[in-house]
Amino acid sequence: MDSIARLSELAQRFLIERPKELERTSGLVQRRTARLDGPKFVQMCVLGWMNNASASYSQLNHVVASLDLHVRNQAIEERFGPASSKLLRHLVEEATGQLLQGQAVETPLFEHFAGGVYLQDGSVVSLPNELSTSWRGSGGPSGANESGVRIQARWEMRCGGLHGLWLQDARSSERQGPALEEPYPEDSLRIVDTAYLAYADMRAASQSRRFWITGVKANMLFADRQGRLWNLTEWLRSLPADEQVVDVWVRAGKREQVPVRLIALRLPEEVLRRRKQRAKREVERRPRRKGVQRCGRRPKPGAGRQPRKRAKKRHKVSVSKQRQLEWLLVLTNVESQLLAAEQVVALMRLRWQIELFWKLWKQEGKIDTWRSSKPQRILTELYAKLLGLLLEHWVTLEGCWADPRRSLFKARQVLQWTVSWLVLAIRGAVAWEVVLTFMCSSMGSNCWTDRRQHPPSTFQQLADPKLFGS
Repeated sequence: MDSIARLSELAQRFLIERPKELERTSGLVQRRTARLDGPKFVQMCVLGWMNNASASYSQLNHVVASLDLHVRNQAIEERFGPASSKLLRHLVEEATGQLLQGQAVETPLFEHFAGGVYLQDGSVVSLPNELSTSWRGSGGPSGANESGVRIQARWEMRCGGLHGLWLQDARSSERQGPALEEPYPEDSLRIVDTAYLAYADMRAASQSRRFWITGVKANMLFADRQGRLWNLTEWLRSLPADEQVVDVWVRAGKREQVPVRLIALRLPEEVLRRRKQRAKREVERRPRRKGVQRCGRRPKPGAGRQPRKRAKKRHKVSVSKQRQLEWLLVLTNVESQLLAAEQVVALMRLRWQIELFWKLWKQEGKIDTWRSSKPQRILTELYAKLLGLLLEHWVTLEGCWADPRRSLFKARQVLQWTVSWLVLAIRGAVAWEVVLTFMCSSMGSNCWTDRRQHPPSTFQQLADPKLFGS
């Protein structure tokens, strides 16, 4: 099926068809004569918060008015409740099961892995304590975090598809749940944080032709080829002062003894200086936000009151980590015949993209920020924003994924400007394929990251791994 046609089918399914089918079973609509029915409610929430993640009831009402429905703000407010959160949760869970991929990126480093190159990471959204029956939080001091949801994503970097977006209790560990149970394809490469790979996982992946790249824990123990047991700090101290790149196979773990490839690159003086500055920097001791997080203007302090200065604290780095600052350390099971040390490091740099992914969803999509203090309204808003961000990701895949210079932040800016065009398709004035084609073509120019010299962008290092450290 043509990609635009597939995108059109999914947009209609989750904005029109499925909301209509679920409006009665979810309890959102009780009467046939209801004006703000399932489809219009979902369209209002998804399109409204795609355009403005901090939209108020009045701004959501503007979306409803563009759909040729005129209601009061109070009528919109009354729609938010257990039924609305149930409806949106059904839609999000169905949408996460849909895989849409863009045109494959032509990157030579990806060609060795026919099963794909995957990033995986998660993020936690704290919720009001009243929602602990829906999503259990981590608890925290005095029960301050009784409710929260952990969202895990698995992102394939060649074609851009989200192969998984899982919601689970925030109390659950990153190493639990369906996100870890879903297997990776054979001949695939995963680039993950150390929390996602235990020694047993490393061994099992190597035995089944599934490759991985990850960081190194500062307290790692390993045995060299002669069988001598080292800790990482002692081993680095033993290296010659003029050694710039070390690429050896060792057996990781005191008992596990898993064969792994350890790569250590000595960093340039400029990079080492920046690392030491970050290790010693002072940071503000920010108070933890509890309960509802509100957006909008902060209340002005009363007359005669001076704003309280936040206390400073020293950023703490473990002693073992400080002794390793001059090295970039990577573990992998990829043979040197497939990837040289510089190429492994360039791919490890790719892991930062999923951190930017969550930064985009939280800072721009505001999945953890809301105006209301009503628990069910907050839950509905979270689900609606997730559904809108999924739709945004699908459009981005078609619009600019094939360009390795792509910028998801700039693509989102284009989506915010053009999302109102979908109203024309919903009302039947313009065909869905035409509207989505225009939206995707709007990303064809200037939705990319500029080249830079210090430090080079990720796409530059993937194209030329020798740029590392420049």
